[in-house]
Amino acid sequence: MAYLDPGNLEADLQSGAYSRYELLYVTFWSTVLGGLYQVLAARLGSCTGRHLAELCRAEYPRFVTYAVWVMMELVIIGCDIQEVLGTSIALQILFELPLWIGCLITALDTFTFLAIDRHGDNKSSRLLETLIGIMCACFFVDFTVSKPSGTEIAKGIAIPRIDDQNVMQAVGMLGAIIMPHNVYLHSALVQSRSRRGAGTGPVKEANFYFGLEAVLALFVSFLINMFVISVFASNFYSEQCDQLAADPSSDVYGAGIQTACIPAAAALVSGNDIYSASTGLVCSIENGVVAVACTRCYTIKHIGGYCQQVGLKEAGAAVSSSLGQYAKAIWAVGLVASGQASTMTGTYAGQFVMEGFLDLRIAAWKRVAITRTMALGPALVVALLTEYDGFHSDIVSEMINVMQSVQLPFALVPLLTFTTNKRLMGQHNRWINLALIVGTLALFGVNYTLVFRTLQQGFDLSSNAWAAVAVVATFYGALVLYLMAFPLLH
Repeated sequence: MAYLDPGNLEADLQSGAYSRYELLYVTFWSTVLGGLYQVLAARLGSCTGRHLAELCRAEYPRFVTYAVWVMMELVIIGCDIQEVLGTSIALQILFELPLWIGCLITALDTFTFLAIDRHGDNKSSRLLETLIGIMCACFFVDFTVSKPSGTEIAKGIAIPRIDDQNVMQAVGMLGAIIMPHNVYLHSALVQSRSRRGAGTGPVKEANFYFGLEAVLALFVSFLINMFVISVFASNFYSEQCDQLAADPSSDVYGAGIQTACIPAAAALVSGNDIYSASTGLVCSIENGVVAVACTRCYTIKHIGGYCQQVGLKEAGAAVSSSLGQYAKAIWAVGLVASGQASTMTGTYAGQFVMEGFLDLRIAAWKRVAITRTMALGPALVVALLTEYDGFHSDIVSEMINVMQSVQLPFALVPLLTFTTNKRLMGQHNRWINLALIVGTLALFGVNYTLVFRTLQQGFDLSSNAWAAVAVVATFYGALVLYLMAFPLLH
């Protein structure tokens, strides 16, 4: 469920609308790699009897433990902001509630889930299964109505390619799919079913079923992500809009802005800037009428519209204009299910991270109150700015996805360090871990290159700002290098 949060869905819809099926291979291979990390996390918890956060506290010096804990808390709070905003946007689509009211409702509903959870794991598990079923049904209906090209979907998965203007989308998708706190969560969730102490055979059997469970769950998550990408690729992608970001004469060039072909009615309702498909210049709008000089774009289905940015907030109106009101309602229900389900997984992850790193046992409702309070402030600010000042809430979600990409080492390096440690894993140590180390180093290299290009494309930073980035990067790099060198130092 943590692979299907609102931030993930926003990355999906923007990937489809901005780059068609070009980045489907990023989704596929990120899911495969994420699945391998989940399997390792489950094996770590099963074989050691401790989850990843507990092992970090036991193995690392205190200052390193606290630094990694802070990094994970930032990730969890960022995800919480996405969940609050995503659910409030869905409530706005369904009931026309102001975003800030939706934020308040969403901030409180987590306590309802905690009440359900207190009545036993089975009830919360059934609720999660219900939410997964709702998401599958909703997004599959929109997928079938859209009638995407199966050939193009297959090519998008099989053929790796990326244009310069789609770099930021690739980074965001990487962070949205391989989320650091999921690794901590999965290593803890297997504890209740661990066979540690029952002998080698039962532990191996448990590891097999934990791995099978992770593979099946991630296969379903990939299908849902593919459904969302395909819906927006088949209905809103336009080569004209896609090429604006590569045209030096357009207003979007070098600004980190990408656009899709949004139906005229939805484009005017959103309040976002509209760009001419031929020049990339911002079009003037008077009394709800777009200037005649503003050239229209056309989707791959030859439906006319205007080049415009799209995010979760604009997606409902866009889907309604292209597929009808029922499709819009179905999309919103799926988004609500996504927000609520990921809220539950985020709550569990936050609890395990705090308890493991700090050896601090607090009531779940207190933990939720702390996290939600920290997330609610930024979410309310974004909601109010979006509602009354024309701010793009999707920018925040994109930046959070990029932040999650940057935080990956603080989950993956400890995971690989401990799962290759024979003292901890015993005879359950495997060669696949060593292969994953090589893959992870390659992932970090690609990730940091893309993040640097994202900063260059998306932000016009001054020399002072770059100096601040350099200071943060130095501390960050030193911590990552220490974690990577830890097995050699000890």
